[in-house]
Amino acid sequence: MSKVILDASTLLALIKNEPGASTVESLLGQIVMSSLSLAEAATTLLQSDMTLQECEECLLPLVSQLIPFDISHALHTANLTKQLKDKGLSLEARACLTLGVKMNLPLYTTHQRLAGLGLTDVKVKLIQ
Repeated sequence: MSKVILDASTLLALIKNEPGASTVESLLGQIVMSSLSLAEAATTLLQSDMTLQECEECLLPLVSQLIPFDISHALHTANLTKQLKDKGLSLEARACLTLGVKMNLPLYTTHQRLAGLGLTDVKVKLIQ
């Protein structure tokens, strides 16, 4: 079973049963996320009045592998900021691209902007 990278929006699409949720559901058991992306997803859930315990119980079973956002990822992400400065990407989006490049895994997203970058060193797949 091959692994895939999810960004926060994609994990939230599954949790909220939004368009593309069935695609994400088919990836269960393969999901790799950056700790930064998990923090982004958790922030969104906590802002919707979910408790921290409920958030943890909801998120952790869905993610097969959590990758720390370390110095190497931070520097690569900063370099992407320079390369993609006119694309308006969030820190979390750039961190996901970094993880995809470093692990040589496809990135699944709900964001058209990410899917339309035309990058050659990471494959970006739109779930919607």
